[in-house]
Amino acid sequence: MLLIDLRQFGPGNSSRNPKQLPAGIGVEVRNLDMSQGDFRGMRQPSLAHTLTGLGSQATTIYRMGRDTASDTQYWLATAADANYARSLLASDPNERTYITGGGGTPRYTDSTLLGSAPYPTTTVALGVPAPATVMSVAVGTPGSGPDEDRVYVDTFLRANGDESAPNLLTATLTAPGGSTAAITGLSSVPAGTHGITLRRIYVSTGGDFMRILEQSASTTTATDDGVTRTSILQTGGSSSKPSWLTPPDGLVGIIELWSGMHGAFEGKSYRTCVPFTPHAWPIEYRRVISDTIVGTAAWGENWLLATTGVPRVVNGTSPIGMTARPVVGFKQACVSKQSVKGVGHGVCWASNDGLAYVGQAGQKILTDGILTKAQWRALVPSTITGASWGRWYIGFYNDGSRKAFMIDTVEPQGIIWCDVAAFGAFEDSISETLFIVQAGNTISKWDYGSQLEASFKSAIIRIPAEVNPGAARIVATTYPVRFTLWADGDLKVYEMEVFSDEPFRLPGDYTAREFQVKLTGKGPMEGFFMGTEMADLP
Repeated sequence: MLLIDLRQFGPGNSSRNPKQLPAGIGVEVRNLDMSQGDFRGMRQPSLAHTLTGLGSQATTIYRMGRDTASDTQYWLATAADANYARSLLASDPNERTYITGGGGTPRYTDSTLLGSAPYPTTTVALGVPAPATVMSVAVGTPGSGPDEDRVYVDTFLRANGDESAPNLLTATLTAPGGSTAAITGLSSVPAGTHGITLRRIYVSTGGDFMRILEQSASTTTATDDGVTRTSILQTGGSSSKPSWLTPPDGLVGIIELWSGMHGAFEGKSYRTCVPFTPHAWPIEYRRVISDTIVGTAAWGENWLLATTGVPRVVNGTSPIGMTARPVVGFKQACVSKQSVKGVGHGVCWASNDGLAYVGQAGQKILTDGILTKAQWRALVPSTITGASWGRWYIGFYNDGSRKAFMIDTVEPQGIIWCDVAAFGAFEDSISETLFIVQAGNTISKWDYGSQLEASFKSAIIRIPAEVNPGAARIVATTYPVRFTLWADGDLKVYEMEVFSDEPFRLPGDYTAREFQVKLTGKGPMEGFFMGTEMADLP
């Protein structure tokens, strides 16, 4: 009689009764590559690059030079949690990249500022502060027109075109139309790495503020010729144009959204910038929810806020219309900012109860029925850093030593444990490569190296009557395969290395009704068979 016919090798489930698992589901599965339907070890990471000059272990990595596939250029890294987001401008020759967290205030860098490793050498404050002192204006040469009431305001400007909100302090002047005006006492450039090089001055005579000139920011005097009136001020100054304020210093979690928007958060508030203008964060585009935001990610045109309470999903086509709706009945607090990860069709994060998911497939705990809550909490969920690899969520965790797990986010049937440690990860879209940063600040390519040894411990297989298995056979492409057999619980009755597909005898000094096998090797392996006699084996 054929007792065991094992040809399916899937993930593991340690939550359910091991006597009631579906076909192909094990109780403990390690380093298994399921991509080809057989038993084989996943590949270990392959060293791609070593970061230099950091002085401490990196936990966040990001690669610039995103239009060209590369393993080595240009890696931004930090020991502290940080978020990076690329410019959404259609024309962006310098690949401007925005940074929040990582031990600093919101800032940006680009290809002209990278310098040498460790990158970047230079960053610039994300926001452009507005002038802060009032100017003085006086009539110069009187004009011949009727009297007009003028209101003057100025802004600061970077060489790349980033413009500040208008000065909150305006200067007024009543003069005949066409009069020149002498402007003095303009604000000096504020201290800090803001990149300010230019100043613009605008005037209103009752309508929009119109630009009269642009000059060096260090020049504190100017002249209004009374005639030049060009473009309209866009950075504030009217009810229809909210002020382009600098982002608050505590803003974190910057993320690329849609319709030219970037999003970020601070405490209980989430914010969006002026479209295609991530240096400008009007207070009117700020919204507050009742729970503190821990981390965010997006799928499609859905921005998920993982919080200390109920998660929210933010939707909208413009910054002023971005509104958050709670995920009703799903109070799954996020316990690790770095665990929050978009997986294409939704977002996953570590909660106290398991790996939470909200997306196209609804809302659920992906580990529910796979791990018990106690088993999940033993992983120390607060240490989890998430990565997305194909349809898999990879969670790197530290329960006393660093390791990882994998869960299929589309059909979560079980969990695969991985003997790979990492501190952080980056998914490179151009090469479709998952990079991980490991001890010693080495950056490796996931699943690119030589094969790891995999193991599959089966469910407990119950036979109708007590029997003594007489023979077994392992069919594989690559040997050896290590085979272990247990009977009626924890009684280990046999263990051996198998070097060919020839059937082999099993010990005959016992009988049992329940059997469990463990197979260990690099594979590929196609099947394991056990029967009462040699003739029973396929």
